[in-house]
Amino acid sequence: MDVIKEMFNQITDGIMGLFTNVGKEVSKNKDFFKKILIIIIPIILTILLIHLVITSIRNSNCTDVRKKIGDNVDAYLMTTNGYPTINGDYVTVDLVNVDKVKFKEEICEGKVKVTKVNDEYIKTFYLENCNYCKTGEFGKERDKYNSKVSNVEVMVYFNYYTVSNNNSRWSDYIEYEEISKEVDEEYGIMLPLDEKDLPNISDEAIITGILKEDKVFYRYRTKTWLWYKVNNNNYSDFSSEQPSGYANKDKRTETRTEYTDWSIDYPEEKEYRSIFNKTGYRWYKKDEDGNVVYWNNGNFYPEEPEEGYKKENDSKITMYRYFDKMWRWYNGEARGYSSNLSSKAPTKQYLYKDEQTVSYSDWSKYYTYSTITSENSSYREEATNLHSRYLIKYKIRSKAVLDKHLEREEFEQYLGRSLEEMTNDETIDLDIVFKYRY
Repeated sequence: MDVIKEMFNQITDGIMGLFTNVGKEVSKNKDFFKKILIIIIPIILTILLIHLVITSIRNSNCTDVRKKIGDNVDAYLMTTNGYPTINGDYVTVDLVNVDKVKFKEEICEGKVKVTKVNDEYIKTFYLENCNYCKTGEFGKERDKYNSKVSNVEVMVYFNYYTVSNNNSRWSDYIEYEEISKEVDEEYGIMLPLDEKDLPNISDEAIITGILKEDKVFYRYRTKTWLWYKVNNNNYSDFSSEQPSGYANKDKRTETRTEYTDWSIDYPEEKEYRSIFNKTGYRWYKKDEDGNVVYWNNGNFYPEEPEEGYKKENDSKITMYRYFDKMWRWYNGEARGYSSNLSSKAPTKQYLYKDEQTVSYSDWSKYYTYSTITSENSSYREEATNLHSRYLIKYKIRSKAVLDKHLEREEFEQYLGRSLEEMTNDETIDLDIVFKYRY
């Protein structure tokens, strides 16, 4: 800096001499002021450039010094478990307690304040005996935090709300298939796929937790069979066409296959085949970026394949599916099947059960208990499903109690309680405002 001052003094003396020497020429030379500008402007720009370079170097050096000191403070607080745990609280670390940092042959002294601002810690450096990196005055308060500034003073102001803590009703039980298989990061449980399945709460409610309760539910279906009179075992499996070696079709055993998948290809016609048709479309939806995404690479389908897809009306085609009738074929005497399916035990007339003719009823509704007994276990089939229900814990806040936010000391004094006590009080919510000075 002394060198720059000397340069500045020499330049100033030169300019003053120039004014003295050429003063007499002002009235004679119309280009006098042009010459002055040509000389002065480059000089001023050079001085400003030098000043900017030196300032930049100094700022970089001070940033490095604060970084080293800050790392030492972090190491000290980690070792002592000394970080503040309450939002808006702070700790002050005297640099005599941490590893020393030297700058320009001087050991930096002073203190570092570490303030908890929501989920991060902001350090404020109050340095002494640290050459030109010692702390100067901070400016006016600002609302936003600038992370690029290496030294920021955090100002914290408090207000509070009174709080009522509440529970919602329990939701209805929801089937396992209607619940997400991923744990929600915020609440730590698996939530319903449709949030409308959760209990309704006020728009002013602030959710503090969600409870999930699981319970096993049961449902059943009934199996029935055809029963027959004559114990003739010379019967084929079910077949639509007459199998080789069997002479007769037993029409009482008639059943049918499941529907085939929808296809553009028209199936071969058979006397035992029932063919159905329907108009198929391409289905699409838009992704987060607004791009059109086709279901199954744009293949046709008659019905909405997945929720959220729309049909493309301009592209359509006829599609087909079918089922086939089937019977059992036999040689010799017909078994004499009963006319109806039944799950009951054999009667005097129909003694034999055809296991291959099994048919199932629709599933019953879900029950909270099993319906299987020793009497019905031979023809009743049971399935279980884990159902879940949910309860929301929430709070309702009052309006802000104080007319304005107060600094911590004034706030604690006004309420007669410490910040820690109020933070741990479930009937109070703190309203904390952070301001920043650079």
